[in-house]
Amino acid sequence: MLNGTGAGAPDKEGGNLRAEEQGRATAAAVDDLSFLALASALSSSLVRARGTQVDEQVRNALQRIAEFFDADRGILCAVAHADRRVLVRDCVHRVGANLPASGPDAAEIFPWLFDEVVVCGRVVSIPSIDRLPPAAVRDRAGLSGWQLRSALFVPVSHADAVEFVLGLGCSRDDPGWTDETIARLRLLGETLAGALRHQALEQKQADSLRFERLIADACARFAGAWSDQIDTEIERALKDVLDFTGADQAGFFATVETPGHLRLTHLNHAEGIVPAEKQVVPYDRICPWLYDRVVNQRRLYCFHRWDEIPIEAEVDRRYLEMKGTRSGLYIPYVVGGEVRHVFALISNTAEMRWAPVLVERIQALGGAFVSALARKSVFDALRRNEEGLREAQRIAGLGSWEWDVQTDAVWTSPQTDLILGSKAGSFKAFMNRVPEDERPALTQAVEACLSGGPDRQRIQHRILAPGGEERFVENHFERVPGGPASAPRIFGTLQDITLRRRDELELEGLRAERWHADRVAQIAVMTSSLAHELSQPLTAILSNAQAGLRMLRAGALPAEEGEAILEDIVADDKRAAQVIESLRAMLRRRPTERQRVEIAQLVRDVMGLMHSELVMNDVRFELDLLAEGCIEVDRAQIQQVLINLIMNGIEAMHELPPGGRLLSLTVMRDEARGVKFSVTDVGHGLEVLDPGKVFQPFWTTKTTGIGMGLAICRSIVEAQGGRIWGENNAGPGATFSFTLPALAR
Repeated sequence: MLNGTGAGAPDKEGGNLRAEEQGRATAAAVDDLSFLALASALSSSLVRARGTQVDEQVRNALQRIAEFFDADRGILCAVAHADRRVLVRDCVHRVGANLPASGPDAAEIFPWLFDEVVVCGRVVSIPSIDRLPPAAVRDRAGLSGWQLRSALFVPVSHADAVEFVLGLGCSRDDPGWTDETIARLRLLGETLAGALRHQALEQKQADSLRFERLIADACARFAGAWSDQIDTEIERALKDVLDFTGADQAGFFATVETPGHLRLTHLNHAEGIVPAEKQVVPYDRICPWLYDRVVNQRRLYCFHRWDEIPIEAEVDRRYLEMKGTRSGLYIPYVVGGEVRHVFALISNTAEMRWAPVLVERIQALGGAFVSALARKSVFDALRRNEEGLREAQRIAGLGSWEWDVQTDAVWTSPQTDLILGSKAGSFKAFMNRVPEDERPALTQAVEACLSGGPDRQRIQHRILAPGGEERFVENHFERVPGGPASAPRIFGTLQDITLRRRDELELEGLRAERWHADRVAQIAVMTSSLAHELSQPLTAILSNAQAGLRMLRAGALPAEEGEAILEDIVADDKRAAQVIESLRAMLRRRPTERQRVEIAQLVRDVMGLMHSELVMNDVRFELDLLAEGCIEVDRAQIQQVLINLIMNGIEAMHELPPGGRLLSLTVMRDEARGVKFSVTDVGHGLEVLDPGKVFQPFWTTKTTGIGMGLAICRSIVEAQGGRIWGENNAGPGATFSFTLPALAR
């Protein structure tokens, strides 16, 4: 028995050991199966989750992880390396434990843990906060504030950088976390991180599509908007940007002529935000560094926090702090080599991170703003031009028209419709407004324009409005070549010259009245001279008649002598009749009648009328008749011009002694202008700096003159296609000259 007993005791102990090992193996297997089931369930739920469901599933997974590892806290943090911040994304707790009051930035609460876990990428297991090193004094206080005695933090990396931190916390010491716990927690962290990465990718794609849709909608609205609606559409798009980004104010600036100044032209803001004023602001003084960088250097600039603004921009930082701008984005837009616009997006209520992708999208939208504003500027300029053209056409009574020869369609401007009395849709309707007796001339001009004649035509005609009103118009038109497959077009202008035509007729009547009055006044001056001219032939007639009677009564009148006496009487009578006819021609009141006039005869007639006036004023006269041929003029009017100039020359020499008065008339050919008449005296000359002033109406140096003589002379000469001018001589006196078109020799 002893041997048996002694031999059986070790077997029993061995059996117990095997049973314990088997029990532990079984427990480990069950634990492994439980973990695999947890990992599989979490992975399955996270894979199926979409959009906002991911956040809910991550929180549920964190809750189950805490329960699986018998922890009081499950913590998931997201790392923002650019800002050196760790944001507590989720923090769950088991029943009976209070949720810790944590700040948004765990890096501020746990600086030692940040360096160990995030910067160095190490796993940190804290069996008891009492065993933390002295450097972790703030971390110990933070964990204590979270009511934790122990904690485990596992970094989850991506692309060689810690992306998330998965942590467990217990309100007791020594929870018994092993390397296997760390390995399992790392695996679960990768599962959570994968789901969150996929969510971020989906969100990124959704945001991209959403912003692309925002840009597309804005561009579509810009394309369909009138110029006066573009400003409203830009501010509507700014509101969409605020909704998308969460910023507080979005503004679009334009540079102005004053250097250093910007005008806020478009603005939208979040509810509850006091907006900036739309005005011109000297940003080169209030934000000199920012203005220089964005406008002068043409560089985009953004800041997330005030402490990111450089030291040299201290003036700018104070201004932004005063305005409550916590984050800002400023994008310049260059047009024509210079910054013309600046897109500003700012946050007043929170700090914002301007991701490069977001900046690119906003920059693209701003480009659409610039294009829309450029189109608006063009439309506004066109509208101003059209309004200015329409107003100018109204003031000038000038309309425009265009005829498509191929379709017979006629386009007319509003002023043309007003001139015509209504719209003419075809060239036939247009021609129906022209009186029948004037249509052939207009048709001939149009056909000449189309058939290779002069490209430009000008014709005056009348228009009969539907109401019977008659208008005088001046029609200018020209041929515009068509394309390879289209006929030419005619573009023209139609000017209402009714008032001008009436004024011309009235002026012509007044000129005729004044011309007649001037002739009467001149004849009154020449009455004594004419009487003297008539007395000579009459005396000769009387003498010849008396001599013939005496010889006839004495019976001593030879036939030859009687015939000579009668011929002298006839000649003297014709001479008297010629003088009387010249006087009647000047006094006769009749319209202008042009006829062929011999130059020599015209001059002789004038000199016959002025002979006595020259003799009575002791004026020596010289005539240089160097031109032959004819001119087509109104004889009486040109006689009046010569008489007026000769009388002016006589009066200009009135103060000279009788022997020193010399007047000359030169008639010569002028190849450029025709026939040139020049009257030269040796008097006092023209006492004005501008010789042309003497031809102005009512300008005179005579004490008894009214200043109309030379003005009438100019009207007569210019009406007959000539030109008149006056100039001082190199010596004493002045010369008045005028030209008239000459007929072919």
